[in-house]
Amino acid sequence: MRRRDFIAPLGGGGCRLAACRMRATWTSKYGARGRSGVQRRHFRDARWGQIIPVIASLLTCVSLAGFAAQAANAQSDPATACTNLANLTKFPVTPTRITLVQFNPPGTTSATSTLAAIYHMLKDGTKYQANSVWLPSHCQIRGIINERIGTDGFQYGDMFEVRLPIPADWNGRFMLQGGSDTEGSLPPATGQAGTLSPTLAHGWAVASQDGGHEDRHLPYPNAFYLEQQAVIDHAYRSIDVTTQTAKFLIDAYYGQKPNRSYFVGCSTGGRQGMVLSQNFPDYYDGIVAGDPVYDLEAISLSEAWSVQHIKAITPKPIRTLPNGNPIFYPAFPVPDQMLFQSAILAACDHLDGVLDGVIDNSAACQATFDPDTFVFPSTEQPLQCPGPKTATCLTPAQINAIKRINEGPKNSLGHPIKSPAGGVVKDHADNTARGYAYDGGYMTPSGLPPRKIGTPTSTPGDFRLGLGQIPYGWLSPPDPGFDPLSFNFDTDIARLNNRSPVVTYSTSLDIAEFERRHGKIIWYHGLSDPGPPATGTIEYYKEMAARNGGLENTMKFARLFLIPNMGHCGGGPATDQFDPLTPLIDWVEHGVAPDAIIASGTNFTSAPTTRSRPLCPYPQEARHVGLAGGDLGVATNYKCVMPRGADDNK
Repeated sequence: MRRRDFIAPLGGGGCRLAACRMRATWTSKYGARGRSGVQRRHFRDARWGQIIPVIASLLTCVSLAGFAAQAANAQSDPATACTNLANLTKFPVTPTRITLVQFNPPGTTSATSTLAAIYHMLKDGTKYQANSVWLPSHCQIRGIINERIGTDGFQYGDMFEVRLPIPADWNGRFMLQGGSDTEGSLPPATGQAGTLSPTLAHGWAVASQDGGHEDRHLPYPNAFYLEQQAVIDHAYRSIDVTTQTAKFLIDAYYGQKPNRSYFVGCSTGGRQGMVLSQNFPDYYDGIVAGDPVYDLEAISLSEAWSVQHIKAITPKPIRTLPNGNPIFYPAFPVPDQMLFQSAILAACDHLDGVLDGVIDNSAACQATFDPDTFVFPSTEQPLQCPGPKTATCLTPAQINAIKRINEGPKNSLGHPIKSPAGGVVKDHADNTARGYAYDGGYMTPSGLPPRKIGTPTSTPGDFRLGLGQIPYGWLSPPDPGFDPLSFNFDTDIARLNNRSPVVTYSTSLDIAEFERRHGKIIWYHGLSDPGPPATGTIEYYKEMAARNGGLENTMKFARLFLIPNMGHCGGGPATDQFDPLTPLIDWVEHGVAPDAIIASGTNFTSAPTTRSRPLCPYPQEARHVGLAGGDLGVATNYKCVMPRGADDNK
């Protein structure tokens, strides 16, 4: 019997019925009067299995009676029902303290898009000012779980927000929106899900959380890595307790739990999606995991390796900002970035059969493009300068730096570097720290430059991301004074943390229980991502497929969509605007697997600058099948095909 069917009679005798059933159970099992010795022994053995469930029913009906009245009140007066949530007790996780309950009338608000915020922060270091969006009437609840003073003396706790549309608008679904970066602030729970945002306006109940710490309470953002419980909260506990609490609040407000639950996130949110599929397989029916930073230790090593090679070719003396951070931009200024970008396109754009500024056949590009020997076909000018540096070529040092970034971290013997924490859990994925594969957005403003090179007035973005995490999160013991640019890939590997839950809870290939419960997961990744290398997500997916009888079987519950030219969670000359949630709903609730996801973009550098194309499930790739010279901006002119030499079952 469903909860909503059970609640109705509680106020009119449901509890009395439970009491009668308890008395009947007692009498039928043990008789109305005294029991023999055998019966008494049997009672001692069996009473907890037979009687306690009935007692529990009585206690539950008392609690549900309050929920029933609350739900009925929500139907007739959603605002009063909302404010009454402030009086709730017996939360599923204690201690929980509600800090805000308010009913918001319909109207517009500034709801920052997580993906847009990530993109702009990495591009120019500024906070993104979102356009106003319309939100319906809804109940807004904020609270904090496990509020405490940490061992470091700073304030911690898992802060959460839940927003509930009025009962007449609720579609019966719940969504937890993922976090970004190292979190540290509570985003509005409006429901970020690509072009479906805000999902709250589409009838969704939505929750968000802050990762268990607030940057405003810390001396610097990465300081939480020095507090053990804070690391656990950021790794998995905050999304765990927020999920439980959100479902409790949904039940209290509507009188029933959600019919379906979904998770959507990118970057840290992508990692959180993988945490949920591997460790909490019964929490969500469907998961979207975009550009996941699932092995943050390995990613930090990739970023340190990359920035070290840019630093090595920066003309001396290296200029610094007032805060002491270095400026590496002279190593690879914009004109040189544009030259390298034009070389990639000249070498690889045609490999997919059409010149459109998009590299759809990325594997072929990686296999054939060699910056050392590349010559521009139109001018017969080599990319690498045969003599002194000119505006039409790059120095051997510049070429070498990019090739090393492409290859990824290695020790002095040329052996690849592995993340110690990524190799701990049973059935772990390959924990190699990877390089950045060549792609159509490689040297664009959404590719490597903002993260590895910086600007004339800003340090590379990796300084506050992967590099900044090495002294606090990845060295064991932590060494806040350590300069990550001095990391030695021969001797410092032994100093790395091999037990961090930020890595160990997201690197398992085993999501069998999630599959057994008919869960579905959609991964996506921008192929020009300058943070987590896309090749890492591709290899994870391939390894997981090998565990599950090949790609054909794996695609029954898990699919990966790669986005050519796209940076980290968005940006670039790419089709970076799409809705991953609606296809996931169709898959979970109607059994219709997504054979393609239609996406659009407005930042293409050649005509047409606005395009619509399909995103294809790996290993398929998009190919233009329209007439020669046909419209490159129309999705129907493309088809998902299996690239030559690929096996769809491996």
